[in-house]
Order: sequence, then structure tokens, then C-alpha cells
Amino acid sequence: MSNKNERGLRDSLMEIQFAHISCRMLSDALTLSLLFAGLCLPLSAEVPIILRPEAAPIEQLVARELADGLKRIYPHEQFPVQERLPEAGRCIIVGNAAADTSVRDRAASRLAGPESFAVFTATDGRRELAIIAGADRRGVAYAVYALLERLGHGYFLSVNTQASPRTEPFSFEGWQFADKPLVRDRIVLEWHNFLSGCSTWNLRDWNQWTDQAQKMGYNAIMVHAYGNNPMVEFEFNGKAKPISCLTTTIKGNDWGVEHVNDVRRLVGGEVFDRAEFGADAALGPDEGRVEAAQRLMGEVLANAGRHEMEVYFANDVDTVSSNPQELILTLPREARFGTHAPGRAIEQFWLADPDTPEGYRYYKAQIEALFKAYPQITCLVVWFRQLETPWMELKLSEMPVAWQKEYSAEIARTPGAEKLWRAPQIFAIGKIVRAFDRALKELNLRQVQLAAGTWEFNFLAPCDRFFPSGVKLIGLDYGILKGRSQLGDGELSKVIRNVAVHREVIPVVWAQHDDGSYIGRSYAPFDEFCSRLENVSAAGFAICHWTTRPLDLYFSSCAKQVWQRTKNQALRDTCDDMAAKWFGARARGVMGEYLKRWVSEAPIFGRETSNWFIDPPTPLTNVGQVVAGCRNRVKLINAVDISQLTPGQSDRLHYFKGLEEFIAAFFQTQQEFQEAQDLLAKGDLSGARSLMTHCRPEAVIEQFAQFSSLGGITRGEQGLVVGLNTRWLAHIIGLRQALASEAVRVSFGSTQHDRLAQAHFPGIFTFFVDQAGQFWERWGHAETGADVLLSPGDAAVVPPEPNPSVLPARCAEEICRTGVESDKPIEFTLHPITAPDTKDKHPPPLLPAGDYSLRLLFLDPTSTVAGQRVIQITVAGRPADLVDLYERAGGARRIVELSYPVTLAAPGAVKVTLTPVRGHALICGAVLKPILALAQKLSATPDVTGIDGQPPAVSGDLVSFPESGIIPAMRQMNRRSTGSVPRSLQSSESSFAAQGEQLR
Repeated sequence: MSNKNERGLRDSLMEIQFAHISCRMLSDALTLSLLFAGLCLPLSAEVPIILRPEAAPIEQLVARELADGLKRIYPHEQFPVQERLPEAGRCIIVGNAAADTSVRDRAASRLAGPESFAVFTATDGRRELAIIAGADRRGVAYAVYALLERLGHGYFLSVNTQASPRTEPFSFEGWQFADKPLVRDRIVLEWHNFLSGCSTWNLRDWNQWTDQAQKMGYNAIMVHAYGNNPMVEFEFNGKAKPISCLTTTIKGNDWGVEHVNDVRRLVGGEVFDRAEFGADAALGPDEGRVEAAQRLMGEVLANAGRHEMEVYFANDVDTVSSNPQELILTLPREARFGTHAPGRAIEQFWLADPDTPEGYRYYKAQIEALFKAYPQITCLVVWFRQLETPWMELKLSEMPVAWQKEYSAEIARTPGAEKLWRAPQIFAIGKIVRAFDRALKELNLRQVQLAAGTWEFNFLAPCDRFFPSGVKLIGLDYGILKGRSQLGDGELSKVIRNVAVHREVIPVVWAQHDDGSYIGRSYAPFDEFCSRLENVSAAGFAICHWTTRPLDLYFSSCAKQVWQRTKNQALRDTCDDMAAKWFGARARGVMGEYLKRWVSEAPIFGRETSNWFIDPPTPLTNVGQVVAGCRNRVKLINAVDISQLTPGQSDRLHYFKGLEEFIAAFFQTQQEFQEAQDLLAKGDLSGARSLMTHCRPEAVIEQFAQFSSLGGITRGEQGLVVGLNTRWLAHIIGLRQALASEAVRVSFGSTQHDRLAQAHFPGIFTFFVDQAGQFWERWGHAETGADVLLSPGDAAVVPPEPNPSVLPARCAEEICRTGVESDKPIEFTLHPITAPDTKDKHPPPLLPAGDYSLRLLFLDPTSTVAGQRVIQITVAGRPADLVDLYERAGGARRIVELSYPVTLAAPGAVKVTLTPVRGHALICGAVLKPILALAQKLSATPDVTGIDGQPPAVSGDLVSFPESGIIPAMRQMNRRSTGSVPRSLQSSESSFAAQGEQLR
């Protein structure tokens, strides 16, 4: 090897050695640096949570939640849940004194009755203990959640809030407090009926409701079942009780629920991910609806049982659907008796006599089936109406002779009882109560309490007289709707106290009222709530509601006021506490003031039990005052420094801002609608049209959907999006049509009307929203008398020739996928949609005099040659038009669109008659387009999307709030109107039609 090569090799080796030494030095320096940095970080410590091996499921659950909650506050600490006490150091003992002697020995003197708890510290040799002790299992749960709340977490009806992480080391500072409930029964009550209530909940929603109620300090859930509800079914003498379904947007008509083909096409429909809105248990095959509903509710009540929550189950007994004639008629004649059914065109309605062996067996079968499905029930509530049901309208003379003699004897014993409210009917209901009581005992269900309930409190005295002494009474404080709460009126409260002093009575207060006080805010919580309950000797209370957000403050206030540490807590204090947890400590004062003013001053409005969201007889008033109030409250919201908020806090802040904007916009829009209605009634069409120029409900609904999506939209809010479309916007569209500002559209196809639907006035309308967002009223067999005709969704259809003046081809095709046909004349009358209002709250509107263009849409799915289907068409008295559909179409399965000029010399409607000449008459769609409105541009808002599928021009603020969410909502509305329609939105008709045919 040359000298040159040797020197090169030597130099290379020296470079490698130098690099190796440098790397080692750098590694050692980095290690020392990390070690030094580690000395500056909080030391990780372990604070075990001790739970006995035999702990109940609820104790295991809250122990895990305690560990998780503490970890979030002290992220550098560890909180393992284990069974053994450590030899030394800090640890947390969780247990209930009723089952754990070590806890009982330490905590007995600190506990004060059922469900009470104590949190305290103690020293045990080298151990530093924190003891979370409950008098029982529930007490343990309340103790854990109270501690976590004290440390900064928050528990509300619709949300949990998290405490901010701490940097200081963990300590037991502040772990010294105790509490107990001051009333025994603290119940949350959900009611099956509306799309915005629990009828559309899934298991996750139900479980969250139960879990959050417990975290707030409630100890019972209560559900109610109408006679048609599929979660309650039984068989008797080989026959099954007829039932309906859990309400969805396609089936079930309880209490004004209207149907629509695809909720994604509604205004605000971006909050939905599928065509039909309802509980998953309701969306499956119709034949499986009972099993699905019972499986859902079984899991719901099982979860309540695991949480040690009482389960109150209210079951209707007096209504038509609760007394199925198919089953009762299997009884021998001596085991049943006849009466009449109010509102039913039948001569005699039969009731089962529980005093006969066979009649009693009928009632026992109900109890047996109910508890087989739901063994978690702890209190069975016999529920009945105030009037207008077979049992509550039962005459004394219609009762069995033995009952009449028994009643007379009872009155002879206490003559004053004859004057009690509906004494004979309550006496009769008492027979059912006694039959259920007997059945519970015979079925070894003696631990189950029995209760009875209805609206108001006039039932208390007669029930106290005629019901067994152990039956508790539950009354809905209905008078709150008119500002006459029986808990809020000293004189009225005597009605409760007179019975409650010797029998358990539970008043039910309302967070919202379905008959007219539904959205905007909750009712203001009672002040001195606990004292009011004590003054009437109530055993507790229940809260009736349907939606969850924004009712959180109401539930929090009621719960806080009935615990010893926070007895009668002032509303402002609750508002401040909630503000700190919802919006951060810095916003405590200003948002506490906001919440206090919102729950006390903001309007509460809207109705769910009607075809109208705002009842015409009770219009919205004081609009200027309402808008000014919204503006002033928004100033408080704007005072919060948004930069200091977490994303969750920011969402909640903007939720309330959006709510205020929505309230103001809704009131302004409704005022314009109401005033336009009044002007139309006076014959001032020009004035009405001018007002409706500014009436833009579509933007208001978009605003609702937008702010409701902050933090995740709830099922209740989704249901309200549907209701705002079908029970508010639809009526405004009807008024536009009555002013000749928008075309009348009718689609023919499947409609579903539930014969078992609850309410005097169930939902009757079906809407079809096409791919362009246009509202059509759907008429089917019930509306026309004709048979429904369906074209398979995959069958080829030839649209009409492109023409910008006619219906867009994509809309025409889906409208013509369905129709009605008959071998008899098909007659229908075109008028503004929603005209046959079942409540007759407003006179059905007529079309104004003027010129119109009528388009009739046909698709003959069966003819293969000319002459097979020939129809004579008569329009508004014009000479008849004889049409061969195959010949006019120029081939098979081609859409035919026929146009007819129509002139109304006076306000009225347009009658159309289709008479079959050969084959069956058929019709798929009808569009009546006002020529006058289009020619003279009488309205700036004729269609959300016009007859040609183009969006209207929409501009300007509805409410001039700074940074208003209205304008983005309107832009979103325009994007939805002009954007492409996903394929999933184009395939809803077949399932809609199939559901209607199944249930019609």
C-alpha cells in the first residue's frame, strides 16, 4: 500500500472516531437535558379508588366515572379502581353504608336518610383517606356526581361540561360536605307522541336522558303509552290487541303529525341523513314494529334499572284504543257492558267488567304481558283523560246493575261524594285500579307501586274517595298554560294539600307545554320550589317535557332546589353556576345575567298538538317588544370575549345567539303572515301581497337548523325542523297560493292515515317535496276514492320534451312515478294547500279571481297500443277534452303534460273531473299556475324554487343583528336550491309509497 493510501485510511479512521465521540457527547447532553426537564414537571402520583368486590353495577359505574373525571382535572395523576387498600398514602373509598360495614362505621353519623351522602376525609395509620359514602346505592351515585360537580364538571339535561385541567398537585381540599334530598320522588317524564319527543329517540338518546337525569339528582324516569303504542301489546282469547307504530315522517298521525316523502328535501333538511325521520325501531318492516319497539324500551328500562332509577310506566285505560273491541267482544255477554264512544259513529262500545271472572282475566292478561316485557317497572300508573273517552263519559245508568247499587251505597255513606268531580266515572275507573292491584299481587309483583294520574288536580278528591288507600295520585299542572299553576297559586294549591296530607300526591310541572308554549325557552322555574312542595305536602314532583335543549336550566333549577345544601336556590345563582360551566368562569357574571333574563323574559311559543304550529285563534303579539328584547339580550352575549372560550363553550354561546335571532325572525315573519291573512279576509289582496313580499319563512327555518346544529343537533330539534316545514311553512305557502303568488301543486299517490291515531284531530296532510324543493300536497285513496298506482322505480320513463315554461323533467318524472286510477270518474278540486284544516281554526282560503294555467300530468304504465286508456277531461266547466294517453304520448311509458287555460270570475277553486271512457281514469299530478302573478310580478317570493326549478332572488336581513346568522342561512338556502341533488335524494318515492300502502 502506498504512503498516500495509508495516510488517507488513517485520516478516515480519525474522522469516524471523532464523529462517534461527538454523537456520544450529544446523546449524554440530551439525556441530562431531559432529566433536568423532568424534574420541572409535576410528579405523577397514584391515588387508588377503593371499591368492594361485591359493589353494585351503579357503584362500579360511578367509580369509573370518578376516576375519569378526576383524571381530566389532574392529568398527571393516576386514579386506578381497585379492591384492596394500599399500605400507605392517599386513597379514595367509595361505598354505601347499607352494604359496606366499614363505610357505615365511618359515615353513619354523617348520613341523614335514604339517598343521602357524605364526602369527608380521615386518617387511618399511614393512609390519608377520602370517603365517598352513600346511605344506599343511589346515595353513592349522587355523592360522586356532586363531588365532580364541585370540582368543576357540569351535568345538564342535554350535555356534560368538563372542568379545566389543573396544574397544581392533587389534594383532598374541599372534600368535606354532605347532602340529602328533601322530597322523595324526583321524576323526569317523557311523553310518546311528537316527532320532537321521545317517539323518535334511539337507545342512545334514551340512555343519555336517563343518565343525565340521575347526574342532576333525579331518581326516577316516567314514560307514558297511549293505547295504540306498539311498546304495549297483549293477547287475549287468541286475539292480539291492535296497535299502531312509533310515529315517523311517513307513518303514524298522532297529534297533528303530517307526512313528507323525504325530510332531506325540506328547508333545513341538511340536518337529516336519510329520507324518513323516526326512531330506528320504527323504520324497519311493519310486521316487526311491536318486537322492535319492545326491544328498544326493554333496553331503555334495563339501563334505568342498572342506574337504580325508579321506573314509572303510565298506561292509558280509558280511551278507545285502550279498549280494543276485537278482544272485548270475545268475552261472554255477562262479562262486558255497553256504552258509547265519543266522536265515533258506532251504536255501542263495549267495556270489560273487571268484577266478573272473565272480565278480570282480561285485565290480568294486560298486567302479565306488560311485566313480562318490562320487569323493571317499579310503579304502574293507571292513566285516564278528563273527558271524551268511553270510561270518562260513562253514564251511571250504563254501568252494570251491581255497580249502580254499590255506588249508591258509597254515596249513602258519604253523601258529599256525589258532588265530587265526575264521581260516577272515577268510581268506575276505580274498578280497573282494583283489578290491576289484584293482578299485581297474584303475579307476585307486590313490590310494584300502583298510581293513577290525569290532567289538572280536580280528580284528587274523587280518587281519594273511591280508590284504594295505597294508590298514589299524579296530576299534571295543566293550568300553567294559562298562567294559573296550582303550585303557584296559594288558594288553588289547597286542592292538592287537602288530599296530600294523607295520601301520596305527585304534581307534574311543565318545562314546556305542547298546547302552546313549546319553543323559545322553557318555563321560568318556580322560585321557592321546595317550599311550595312542602306547603302542599307533596311526596315529590315530576317534570313533563319532550325536547331536551334548551330546557337544561329548568331541570337544573328544579333539581337544585330540592336538595338540602341548595334548598330553594335562587334562580340567579343557578344561572351563574350554569353560565360558568357552559361558557367559562370569565363569562359567569354576564352570561348568568343573560340566562336569567332569557328564561324570565324571552317568549315561549308554538304548539305541537295541532295542524298549525301557531294557532290562528291565538296569534303572536307584541312583536316589536319581542324583537327589542332579543336585541337587548344579544348585547349581553356580544359582551363575552369569544377568544377566551373553548370550542364547546363557543358553540353554546353561538347557540343562544342563534336562538335569539331565530325568535326575532320568527315573530317578524309570523306577524307578516298574520297581517296578510287579515288583509285577505278583508278583501285587500294588494295589501296582503305587499306584506308577503317580506315574509320569508324559509330563511327562518334555515336559521333554526343552522344554530341547532351547533354542538350536535338533538332529535327534538330535528323533529322541530320537520314541524316548522309541515305545520308552519305549508300554511304560508297556502296563503301565497291564495294570493295568486305561487302555483298550487298536487301529487297523487300513497297517503297513510292511522285509524288508531291519538288526538281529536290527528295529522291529515301528506306533502311531497320534489327535487327542486317545491311543496306538493299528496292526495291518495283517502282523498280521492281512487286506487293508488305505482310505477317501479327502475322502470324507464320518457320525460316530456324540454321546455323552460313547463315542469323540469327531473321533477315531472318523479311526480309521475305514482298516481291514482279508477274505473269511475275521479273528481278533485284545486285550492290552496292545507285548506281542509281539521281544527277549522281559519276559513279555508279560496283562489283569487284571475287567469290561471292548469297542467295535468299523466303516465300510463300499462297501455301498449292506442285505445286502451281513453279519458274525458273536464276542467272548471270547460268543454270536455277526450284524451287517448298512449296516442297523445306517442308511445309507451311516456309522460303526458296537458295544459288548460282557466279563468276564475270570482274567488273560488278549480274543479277537475276525469271520466274513464276506455280503461281506467288516471292522474299523476296537477299544477295550477297563476298567470296574473307571473305577468305582473305581484310577489317577490312566489316559490322557494319556481315552477321552472329556478330559485327566487332573496336578499336583505330579517333581523338586523350584528353578525347575524340569518344571511349565511339564506345563502345556504340558495345553495340547496341551485345545487345538484344527490342520487340518494332521488330514490325516496318507492319506500314512501310502500309504507303508505302497508298501513293504509
